[in-house]
Amino acid sequence: MCVDARAAAAPMIVVAALASGCNAILGPSQRNNTWTSHDSARFSLHARPGSFAAEQAGYLAEVLEDQYDTALRMLGAQYGGRISGFLFASAAELDREFDRTGTAYPATGSFAAVCVPPLDDGLLGLLAHEANHVVIENALGRPGTSFMAEGLASAVLSERYHRAGRPFLYSWTYANRGRLPAVSALVDDGQWPTSDSQTAYNASASFLAFLIDTYGDVPLRQLYYARTSEFTRRFREIYGRSVESAEEDWIRFAAAWTAGHPGLSGLH
Repeated sequence: MCVDARAAAAPMIVVAALASGCNAILGPSQRNNTWTSHDSARFSLHARPGSFAAEQAGYLAEVLEDQYDTALRMLGAQYGGRISGFLFASAAELDREFDRTGTAYPATGSFAAVCVPPLDDGLLGLLAHEANHVVIENALGRPGTSFMAEGLASAVLSERYHRAGRPFLYSWTYANRGRLPAVSALVDDGQWPTSDSQTAYNASASFLAFLIDTYGDVPLRQLYYARTSEFTRRFREIYGRSVESAEEDWIRFAAAWTAGHPGLSGLH
């Protein structure tokens, strides 16, 4: 749930291992006179008066409302809760080192994120990723692995307002096909997120997006709860094949997808 985009050239958020802030019970500070609020149908976005986030709050709410619907549709899930987003004006204000970073608090229906210019795929993907954590965990419950928790929040990103979802994920997978970690390693919570956080998060999201695109939402929801110790067994039971064979199809799928979208091949 804690994300940090260090590589500005990539539209996809890059994740740092900020485990101390993840899965927290309490959300960020409650609103007071140092915040201005923008309310939409299902979001309350709080920003510092006069900040970039305050100026863009209407548009950001539009993006997040679309993401809310997209996540539920792609997962065949239901949720009707309201989400509070606290958009900080600097990384220092959130006690972080990098600008593209945030944390979700599903238990309180809220998230916090640094929201500074530019208004690009990285920022929109970050906010959508954090909102997805709130939507997904409240709709489906706690996932069985960090692989599922972090990967799924990016696997179901909407493509209406940015290219931080599948357009990035599949082209990135094809470009990095020779150095992708095995899924069996990614689902191991004892190793998560591995020494290369960006690769772990991107690969997890891409593989899960492939599963949804290929098999639909029903088997994915069944796999959602599998813990590390049972993941490969449950995968075979649910999908009727091994994780390793699915990985091979995933790489071929990403290659075919990228070939069919040549204008997006430079997103990696």
